[in-house]
Amino acid sequence: MIQHEGDPDRCVVLLPGVRYFSQAPLLWFAREAAQAGGWSVLEVDERAPSDQEPFEWMRGQARQALDATDAKLTVAVGKSLGSVAAPMVRGPAVWLTPLLGQPEIVEALGSTAAPTLLIGSPADPTWGDGNVPDNPALEALEVPGLDHSLQVPGDPLASVDVLRSVTERVSAFYDRIANSP
Repeated sequence: MIQHEGDPDRCVVLLPGVRYFSQAPLLWFAREAAQAGGWSVLEVDERAPSDQEPFEWMRGQARQALDATDAKLTVAVGKSLGSVAAPMVRGPAVWLTPLLGQPEIVEALGSTAAPTLLIGSPADPTWGDGNVPDNPALEALEVPGLDHSLQVPGDPLASVDVLRSVTERVSAFYDRIANSP
């Protein structure tokens, strides 16, 4: 894990995907937005060992990272596989391409009381059928035509525009969470 200094009372915990690490664009800029807002950041930057089941590995990494912060306000930010931590997250969260085909993730999202931002695309098979639970705590940004990396296949400049929009939305979420009573 890598710790980035900022306000010790506000921490963003970054949880990667299987092949989408914290240096990949969505998580990189989620971290940059957090740091620009003064948050401290704890990032899981390891890769799942090939001899471990990825879901169990991520659950262990997420638990370790969430337990490592004693901030008064913690926001979990997970990409794909990172969303398997949704059942253990009690506070605000941002789930980038959450695995909506996994019943335990959908159930956790449906029962959360904390503000939660979901970002995905109907073109991404992991978005499932767009089974975003009906829960007033959830805010969903659904962008058509994007792959699992939230990119426009074959169009890098359009992908940069999407990355900018996602980063703005994540940054605004951090601001709302930090300034809510």
